[in-house]
Amino acid sequence: MSTETKDTKETKACPVTFSSFFGYSKKDDKDAKDAKDAKITSSRRFPWKAFSGLALVTIAVLLSVLLTGLVIINYISLLWTLTKLPFKIVGGVLSIIAKVIVWPIGLILSLFKSAPKPLIPETNTLSCLNSMELQGWEVLNLLPGSDGNPATVKYTLNSPTPHALSIVDIDYRDTRIDVLSNGKYYGSTSDFALNKTEFCGEDLNKCLAQGFSTGTVVIPGGKQNVELTWSGKDVFPGTDKIVWGSERKRRVMWKKELCI
Repeated sequence: MSTETKDTKETKACPVTFSSFFGYSKKDDKDAKDAKDAKITSSRRFPWKAFSGLALVTIAVLLSVLLTGLVIINYISLLWTLTKLPFKIVGGVLSIIAKVIVWPIGLILSLFKSAPKPLIPETNTLSCLNSMELQGWEVLNLLPGSDGNPATVKYTLNSPTPHALSIVDIDYRDTRIDVLSNGKYYGSTSDFALNKTEFCGEDLNKCLAQGFSTGTVVIPGGKQNVELTWSGKDVFPGTDKIVWGSERKRRVMWKKELCI
């Protein structure tokens, strides 16, 4: 009696679980959860493929706009060039016609131009028989001035007695000098035959022997503003413009003496 009661009260474990009986287990729960998590993670990822496609489309559109703009600019430039071309042709033709008409007129007018008046030296009886050297022989460079010709060389001397200025052309036989003081013309160095092949350097005796331009001009006492101006012959035909050549300078030698 007691034994049956004990067996009745004991609970026997079922060898087969409910989940196993219906083909469902904890492993399936885990797989379902993992799949759900993977789906959520996948939905949160950046859509690289869609973005790449959009970027390619944008780049293609920009390139198309750029190429279209370049084509339009080139077309406008070509159209502008073609528009200006007739005006350039007409302007060139008119310029040639003007030159053809003006050149003979200028030539005719130049033929009728009056020749420049020759400089007349101041009449005086100044002499310098006895003198004292103020400056020995030195080289004087004549350099280009604002008008293209050799610039005027100036100096001021204030002395109670006259002074003598002596000048000799050197290097090539091509230079003559006019001497003025206080605006008055006092003389020039001697005339010469232009010859650019004659060369004497700084050898005064050789320069004189070869007929280079030379001379001495006596200038009155007192304050004198002396000017030495170039008066050569190597000029362009029909003008007074010097032909400089390879060296843009002319040289002479000069000295000053005080008359006593």
